[in-house]
Amino acid sequence: MKYKGIRHNILNDAPFVGALIIANQCSMPCKDCLNEHLKDNKYTIENTPQEIIDIVKNNKLNQGIILSGLEWTEQPYDLIQIVKYALKDNLEVIIYTHHNEKDFFNIVPELVGSPIYIKFGLYNEKLITNDNISHTVQLATSNQYIKYFG
Repeated sequence: MKYKGIRHNILNDAPFVGALIIANQCSMPCKDCLNEHLKDNKYTIENTPQEIIDIVKNNKLNQGIILSGLEWTEQPYDLIQIVKYALKDNLEVIIYTHHNEKDFFNIVPELVGSPIYIKFGLYNEKLITNDNISHTVQLATSNQYIKYFG
């Protein structure tokens, strides 16, 4: 599985302390993207899903994984695998996606019914707000929301 990196002990992007695992790619041309530099970066890490989960669990503060940074639905098989391994090891999971619910689950129907959080909604600079809080997470724009499934 290819990915760009892992950042540990993230406090504000999930309703738990987690390891942010950055996907390998994103084709969205979001204005003011905070991760634009990662798209051009040729540096890629490759590990098995279990190796990634082991890295996450080696940091005792991590309660789960945050799949964000770039768009995980562009590597759907990897997304499904990392979620399954995380849940098997009793880690919490949140996935950030620009998709709506219908499109997301059309891409990864295997995740329907999984006990996971998903942040839906494309960043829209015209809808920036400071008061959109969902599941203890402050979201950037008013069209975004987090939903728990399971």
